[in-house]
Amino acid sequence: MNTTEEKMNRLTFLKQLGLSGASLMAVYCGVTMSSCTNESDEVTPLPSTGVTFDLSLAANAALLTKGGYVVDRTNNIVVAFTNVGTYVAVTLICSHEGQKQITYATDKFYCTAHGATYDNTGKGTNANGSAGLKAYTVTQSGTVLTIT
Repeated sequence: MNTTEEKMNRLTFLKQLGLSGASLMAVYCGVTMSSCTNESDEVTPLPSTGVTFDLSLAANAALLTKGGYVVDRTNNIVVAFTNVGTYVAVTLICSHEGQKQITYATDKFYCTAHGATYDNTGKGTNANGSAGLKAYTVTQSGTVLTIT
């Protein structure tokens, strides 16, 4: 490639081929029109034994305060302590565009990427969150939470 040539992105290339509208979207999103998500960020199952959080550890101290939450990037989950005193857990991966940006505030999960919102059960509460989040079961034994 000589220095006078320019690189172009995939969308510009496809448009120059004469593709537009639905045909452009079919090619750009992978021909099947299934979705434009990053499949590497799909929700993966938790280990068969579940994931544990020891509430006596400093790293999990936020889970002792109502409205507090902990993000586990290793397992792609968010665990929160609701304002009514129950523990809830959902996937870290937003169903809107697969961003790993779910947080928790005032009894709802929220994606900081595009504003998708979800209730404590993972049900979407606005258009960007309409697909919902994968919710997990949380059990407590003493100071240990187990997410399955």
